[in-house]
Amino acid sequence: MKKYLGQTPPGLTAELFYGGELVEHEKGERRSFNIAFSPDGKEMFFSYYKGTKEKPHPEYEIKTFKLINNKWVGPETASFSGVFSDVDINFSPDGKYIFFASDRPQSHSADLDIYYSVKTEDAWSDPIYAGTNINTIESEVYPSLSKKGNIFFRSMKSGGYSGSDLYRAEWVNGNFINVKNLGPNVNSPYGQSNAVIAPDESYILLCTSRPEEGDIGHIYISFQMGDNIWTKAISLGSEVNTEAGAGSPTLTPDAKYLIFKKGSGINRGIYWISMEIIENLKPLELKNITKHKK
Repeated sequence: MKKYLGQTPPGLTAELFYGGELVEHEKGERRSFNIAFSPDGKEMFFSYYKGTKEKPHPEYEIKTFKLINNKWVGPETASFSGVFSDVDINFSPDGKYIFFASDRPQSHSADLDIYYSVKTEDAWSDPIYAGTNINTIESEVYPSLSKKGNIFFRSMKSGGYSGSDLYRAEWVNGNFINVKNLGPNVNSPYGQSNAVIAPDESYILLCTSRPEEGDIGHIYISFQMGDNIWTKAISLGSEVNTEAGAGSPTLTPDAKYLIFKKGSGINRGIYWISMEIIENLKPLELKNITKHKK
């Protein structure tokens, strides 16, 4: 099977993914980001910035490639996208659901909210609103699911450590309950945005702009040491974080590779790198736990 659009996986050096862009744009602009592969390797979704001065809305849409007869076909607009701004897509680890953010109308919301679709025999269901336990009158985006059934997301609701914090909720019997802030080791006064959780919840990758990184949007990592007990978030390092900025992190289903976007200049585009880069970032106590499990 031709995994990952037929691309050869990278090592410890960040490499362009598919040439850095998934859609041919008339001006050569690289507008694709936020790649999500299905666990069975047969589908890939991604977010695409489509807004123009003449037609600013919908600002985003979700596009897809499908593996058909051992050939990747696409990109095409996803069956549930194209009318509203849809963005920030991620698969559940079992591949039965896809989660994303959308500005489709809701009576109590004026911005993006979290939705999900269910895998049917040969398609995806109409989007389902994730409910008011996680969605508020503010903006909720970038949902990421763990194998435990927990959903991690960013919310701009009040009461956090900044105007944009990361939260976790449990998904039980179709309801999202027990919403918890990830706390001050993950969140900071400088604001947090797109985040992706490791399938086993051992770590979370998040985007933030902090003084020690020159206030440039970069990807940080925090390790979970106990239930919602996190290590201090630190920079993922210079192979990912450069002056071009880094964001929109996603993981391949096996969590072996990080796919991300560099945001500006001649280096703008989609990149990927082996997640072995985190080995030297793990705290000593976590390394010891891993060592004893082997």
